[in-house]
Amino acid sequence: MSMRWALAGTGSRGIGMFARPLATEDVFKGHAEIVALFDVSPTRMDVCRRSINMPDLPVFTDYDRMLGEADPDGVIVCTRDCTHAEYIVKALQKGKDAVSEKPLCTTAEQARAILAADAASDGRVLVTHNMRYGPAVAAMKKAVDEGVVGDVLFMEFREMLDRRHGADYFRRWHGRKKNSGGLLIHKASHHFDVLNYMLDGAKPAFISARGGLNLYGAGGPYRSTRCRGCPHASECPFFADMAKDENTVRLYFDAEEDSGYIRDGCVFAADIDIEDTVAAGYEYDNGVRVSYSLCAYASWEGFELTIQGTGGRLELLSRVRAWGHGSFAVHGLEKTGASLVLFSHADGYVELPVDAAEGGHGGADPKLRYDFFCRDRSEPRTPQMASLEEGAQAVLIGAAANRSIAAGGAPVDIQALLSPGK
Repeated sequence: MSMRWALAGTGSRGIGMFARPLATEDVFKGHAEIVALFDVSPTRMDVCRRSINMPDLPVFTDYDRMLGEADPDGVIVCTRDCTHAEYIVKALQKGKDAVSEKPLCTTAEQARAILAADAASDGRVLVTHNMRYGPAVAAMKKAVDEGVVGDVLFMEFREMLDRRHGADYFRRWHGRKKNSGGLLIHKASHHFDVLNYMLDGAKPAFISARGGLNLYGAGGPYRSTRCRGCPHASECPFFADMAKDENTVRLYFDAEEDSGYIRDGCVFAADIDIEDTVAAGYEYDNGVRVSYSLCAYASWEGFELTIQGTGGRLELLSRVRAWGHGSFAVHGLEKTGASLVLFSHADGYVELPVDAAEGGHGGADPKLRYDFFCRDRSEPRTPQMASLEEGAQAVLIGAAANRSIAAGGAPVDIQALLSPGK
């Protein structure tokens, strides 16, 4: 029987990742269908209906009314990060499933509220941590599970956001921690989830982190409200002309601007309070230690993930073409792709194959959609389908890192954040 889904949040991610595929691709027929839209913006919902050619699809600006009148089997939550918990909890209280875009939520308090609501509900929550589905990460996980590095001892993750993609987080609502939890939650929850995924159930224990706002924000050399009409347009290296940007999808951006969502806010706005530079170290309850860093103004876009074990070392390098406004940080850097190399004490230097795949996020999105929306609910989830508990753990690492930064780098007990009052 086809699952009836409501989409909460009709921005570009909600439309492109969920609404359009579920409404237009044959693979979902008989498995999943969109029956209602919820958003605070009627304009965005109108764009969504036109985009998926469903002009009569019911739309709601009142979430409770949507749950009652549309009565979906589940809700796909793609709203602003800080609102995920409210909509997930309300869905669970009605006995409905919820599929949440990452991050699951933005605070430890919200994570506890969702876990409590889940314990009292027949509904189920899954989190779309699509990085697990990327071909390179999947190949690395397979190699770890096959024991090619022996027992895992140490992992390193370095995230590079270039001055096109990285700057984009500082142009929009993400640049305020009350909205996104900062990049340690909005962005790094992906990375923490992958590191957790590699260790099959080990729990992150203690973390110490330092971070700051080194390039963007109040310390910048220019300041305006937004790029459009900015008096510094000719000299600011972060000026973004949305009307001319080749990646601009006017259908989305015009609608969001009509609804009050400005996508070209000043990256040097004085009220930006998230970090653009982070360095953290943490450990798991099984003794594995992690070094993590994030730079949101790097010279190239991608990440490096290495896993050192008793028998060898795996190194994954992924370099991608960044999405966002403005110019590339380094002209001529066109080579992209992923490589996975094993340095084995037994077998020497081995280049491991990484499959090519089509679709968003390097081919991860189509695979995720199939698992989440074509599998019968009675079937057990696959290991790549992030559970509620796994989504919560990814958030808790970021939340604990935020607390450590606020405390000058003092260690924070990650699992203690599950206790009331923490």
